[in-house]
Amino acid sequence: MSKKAVIISLISVCAVSGAIYGGIKLYQNHQFNSLTAEVQSVSNLNMYYGGTEMSSSGMLTNDYSQEVYPLEDKTILEVFVEEGQTVEAGDPLVSFDMTLANLELEMKELDVATTAGKIQAAKQELENLKKIKPIQPKPEQPQTPSEPAVPDVPDVPEAPEEPPKPEKSGEAFNFITPDSKPNKGKGTEEDPYVYLCMPDCYVYGEFINNLSRNEKKPVYVSLEIHKKNTLKGKLLSRWEISGKSGFPMMADDSRWSVSSKSQIIEEVIEPELPEEPEEPEEPETPEPEEEEGYTAQELADKIKEKEKEIRDLDLDKRQGELELEQMKKMSSDGIIKAEINGIVKELSELDNLPVDGSPILTVAGSEGLYVKGYLSELQLEDIEVGQTVYAYSWESGNNFEASITEISPYPSTNYESWGEGNPNVSYYPYTAYIENTEGLHNGEYVDLTMTPNNVGQQSDSIYIEKAYVRQEDNRKYVLKEDKNHCLVKQYVKTGKTAYGSVEILSGLSTEDKIAFPYGKNAKEGVKVESAE
Repeated sequence: MSKKAVIISLISVCAVSGAIYGGIKLYQNHQFNSLTAEVQSVSNLNMYYGGTEMSSSGMLTNDYSQEVYPLEDKTILEVFVEEGQTVEAGDPLVSFDMTLANLELEMKELDVATTAGKIQAAKQELENLKKIKPIQPKPEQPQTPSEPAVPDVPDVPEAPEEPPKPEKSGEAFNFITPDSKPNKGKGTEEDPYVYLCMPDCYVYGEFINNLSRNEKKPVYVSLEIHKKNTLKGKLLSRWEISGKSGFPMMADDSRWSVSSKSQIIEEVIEPELPEEPEEPEEPETPEPEEEEGYTAQELADKIKEKEKEIRDLDLDKRQGELELEQMKKMSSDGIIKAEINGIVKELSELDNLPVDGSPILTVAGSEGLYVKGYLSELQLEDIEVGQTVYAYSWESGNNFEASITEISPYPSTNYESWGEGNPNVSYYPYTAYIENTEGLHNGEYVDLTMTPNNVGQQSDSIYIEKAYVRQEDNRKYVLKEDKNHCLVKQYVKTGKTAYGSVEILSGLSTEDKIAFPYGKNAKEGVKVESAE
């Protein structure tokens, strides 16, 4: 074959190949251009959970009561009522000995604030965990034959531990903790709390740290060593400390000598062990570098564990706030007053107070009606005591107003048996009081609705189903219709989730249209058509 014929043949083959490739690309482009994806308006998909009202239902009752419980380390000074006596809101019920009450109140406020700080830190850790990209699981390593066991070195018997010494020897302290009660004083600069100390007495670092935590109202303390270990004896030494002493934060379990005013450092003497014979060193085999991070399963477990930690801390915080609220309800003279109009029932005797967690006395409501409703944990921040609730009677069709008197700090464990609700959130019971009860009766069922305090602020929120939001390299996006009526990736910033939907904080408006981001048609560049 001549050279000219070969060139002509090659040109022909290239032309045919080019025609085939061009045909395939034309067909693929035709197929892609023929694809369409349905889009829907975000305003139609918006599933904002709050709406303008929060609803619940409950049964009317006239047996709402106020219960007064004994306070830990508090002595009852006087009971002002008798069993069967009628009382009005504001009447005194019981008075407690409030010695050291101010210090305890400050300690409780500090506990609540500390727990709140732990919650914020845990929430930040949770957010950081959610941003971590998981790594691939490590391949299983082949098992190596086990080496013969080396006999253990006999244990050196440990010296018996000294029995712990008591907190006090008579009136004097052997050691002082944050729970130790002073011998006298009010904690002020003029009249500090006085702790009588043994010559070898020490204080824990946690006690000193607590003095430095309250900058607004510092506590003053005088640690004193007296002759014969009694306050009447001659003063031998004194260590005065307070929240203004400028102490740095120290380890809570550190110990500080009262006599030397310095930290106690204990020397640890390690027992000498018999020398083991040296074994010949084996050449080290370099191990492949392992990728740092967590697998998807490890990450899911850590997120679940952190979420449980936050729930537990939140419950501790609510319990502390409940105890703090009861402490604040008492006036400076330690008097607990009636919160409702009613009749005193189940009054305990002073010399036989309950020790099983039962109340000292109960005030049963005698006027008006009460109803119990429920709030989801997503609604707690929007509702507060004193807010108005609107009740609708199923029987008469009349409407009534009620006022919230109490919101429980503890979630209900069996709310689902009373009505429908999101099983993924907790529900908290609240009690509301209906003063005008004309046309209502005990045992009647009513619907309850209320408007959250910040509904005006949240009315512009966008909540869409989670399925419409996908993730790529730790970034969230939706498929949105652009100005050319084609699909494009639109990255969005998301917020909290509720009832299977996710909050869109930025990147999307109610005027936009988006497509379901799954299926063969859910691709960038695909033409769109509006769904009916």
